Amino acid sequence: MSQVTHEPGITVTGASVASIVEAIQSFTVLVSALLDVMKVPARGAGAERAIDVTAWYPLEDYLQAYRKIDSLLGGRGLEKVGSMIPKNAVFPANITDIHQGLASIDVAFHMNHRKNGRSMFNPLTGEMTDGIGHYSYSAVPGKNEGHVVCGNPYPCRFDQGLIKGMAQRFMPHAVVTHDPNQGCRQKGGASCTFVVTW
Repeated sequence: MSQVTHEPGITVTGASVASIVEAIQSFTVLVSALLDVMKVPARGAGAERAIDVTAWYPLEDYLQAYRKIDSLLGGRGLEKVGSMIPKNAVFPANITDIHQGLASIDVAFHMNHRKNGRSMFNPLTGEMTDGIGHYSYSAVPGKNEGHVVCGNPYPCRFDQGLIKGMAQRFMPHAVVTHDPNQGCRQKGGASCTFVVTW
């Protein structure tokens, strides 16, 4: 897991949490364990438990769910969950290419989190609230390549899946690799750098 910390009072949208359940739905026991970790109650008498996509869940519980996935399914499970995020989470509108898609991850990241009940990104003013870290994107001039630097509390294999899921929305054959020469949060670094090629 990432060594990067976050500020208290942060929650994550239920649409993002639903990505976890969608990614691991074939593992019924794990889904049940994750719903326990996320403290998801049953709705109504005899009803099954389900993530409320309109609700907000504590980030601490969400990160605990990732630790559970990592311990039971490993890095591939984390990547699969990450790849589902672009399908479910809120992203800025009018994204038309891979560069815009990868550059939008930081805004989307903040749109899907709240700090003390307040959205961490205001689309009307462009104001972004700090407290959970960032994703920064830079294109490599003259190449079908870009770099995404992730400095946040999420696991690096999750971020690899997230970046791949976003890149492949625009370039289905895009490849994402972790650049070990730039450090790794799992090994105590402040960030991870991913190279995207297509």
